[in-house]
Amino acid sequence: MSHLGNKLKAKLEKYTMRKNRVNNKIKASNPDNRIVVTRSNMYIKAEIVDKNWNILACVSDKWLNGKTKSERAFAAWETLAKIISEKKLTKVVFDRNGYLYHGRVKALAEWIRKWGVNL
Repeated sequence: MSHLGNKLKAKLEKYTMRKNRVNNKIKASNPDNRIVVTRSNMYIKAEIVDKNWNILACVSDKWLNGKTKSERAFAAWETLAKIISEKKLTKVVFDRNGYLYHGRVKALAEWIRKWGVNL
């Protein structure tokens, strides 16, 4: 990382510290299922993963229609909530994967809680 600027290095270090802190807390609780969020500037993806890292469901807003990122994300989360209710999961752990808890990541967590799943 020697070719990166100081500001970018600081951002990456903060991100990795957040990611490690979140993952350590989640691993300590030893959950049965977790929702792992992956976010880019354009898209957001959520996966439901069990203890053995087998993917139970995966939803992305990449191929959904919508004018804004939020509209596409809400359509994806509605699909994810339906999958969770079909699989009858009542308790899952929300793994924000080191991302800050605001914007689309926060909206995803609130939307899933709205569907009656304990996070």
